[in-house]
Amino acid sequence: MQAVIMATINPLDKFQSCVQMIATPSAEDPSGEDRLALDNRRLWPNGSELVVNMWGQSDYVRSKVIQYATEWSRYANLTFRFMERDAPGDSDIRISFTAGAGSWSYIGTGAKTIPQSEPTMNFGWFDDNSTDETFSRTVIHEFGHAIGCIHEQASPVVDIPWNKDAVYAYYLRTNGWDKAKVDGNVFARAAQANTLNTSWDRTSIMQYSYPAELTLDGSSVGWNTVLSNHDKTFVMRCYPRDGIVRNTQDGVYLVNSARGDQRTSGLAYYVHFGNNDGQQPDDYVEVNGGDYTWWENGGQATFGNGAHVRNIVKWNLADDAGRSPLYTRVGFAEKNDETWNVYRDDTRILYEHDGWQVQAMFWAF
Repeated sequence: MQAVIMATINPLDKFQSCVQMIATPSAEDPSGEDRLALDNRRLWPNGSELVVNMWGQSDYVRSKVIQYATEWSRYANLTFRFMERDAPGDSDIRISFTAGAGSWSYIGTGAKTIPQSEPTMNFGWFDDNSTDETFSRTVIHEFGHAIGCIHEQASPVVDIPWNKDAVYAYYLRTNGWDKAKVDGNVFARAAQANTLNTSWDRTSIMQYSYPAELTLDGSSVGWNTVLSNHDKTFVMRCYPRDGIVRNTQDGVYLVNSARGDQRTSGLAYYVHFGNNDGQQPDDYVEVNGGDYTWWENGGQATFGNGAHVRNIVKWNLADDAGRSPLYTRVGFAEKNDETWNVYRDDTRILYEHDGWQVQAMFWAF
């Protein structure tokens, strides 16, 4: 079975397709179409080395696949071992280069059910003249599927204001799809119960392009060619280099806030953690009123009665946490009986409230 999402390019008559393949029909959708930001049932074991076999193509194209596939390994605790050309042996991911067959990939561990004689991924438009931009957006996207990521627009939290009549007309003209096919492939969303997701990230490498002609408000998304910051933090959460793999979705930011000459620090809690920029927290507790706290010293904060976070959150950071590379693990935190990883953030403005500008210094989940 397969689920098809067409990635559109302007003009509307031109497109390159990305196909999401799943090995078996899902319980939520007996047609086999599965739409998740990340399917928590198809994650590889954390720390896995995935063996990749490429069938054919030039040395140049093969080198570009390797170059861009390994972008995920910079942030996820997964590695890819690429077999030599024509080497014997089994593999986890098998790549064909069948021209005209589109680009597609089985989702995560769904590839394990596919016979070794069959591909689990295809690149349908690469040659020695392909640009780095084409390699980047296509390879990173398809390997995102291979580690469990699904198209971003299928996330249950997405609310794209589609012009449905225009979308129906477009896919009828370009693909020959009837309304039922469009409903299943474009408008369907994932079940929240099986999803690890952030709020919608239009800059995600997993978000496909669509033009303004297909939306009611004229909004559009261009081609995303690199991992977004939220892609990086999200995959770090799903495949952490240290600590446990979390299946809950809440977390906190360790924040410093400023309003004029006033300073304060605190913990901003979100029920659904990730891509929270511009969102007010579900709960907040002040840590050090009147000045910034020295987060590296460690500490704890108590949320009030009825708060989303019950009782005490504790954090312990490395002495050089604030000087560590961005998005690296710098310590751990504890909420009740649960242990969280702490990572350095980029000090961006997370949100504003009553004149306060709130900067994300670290995040814990």
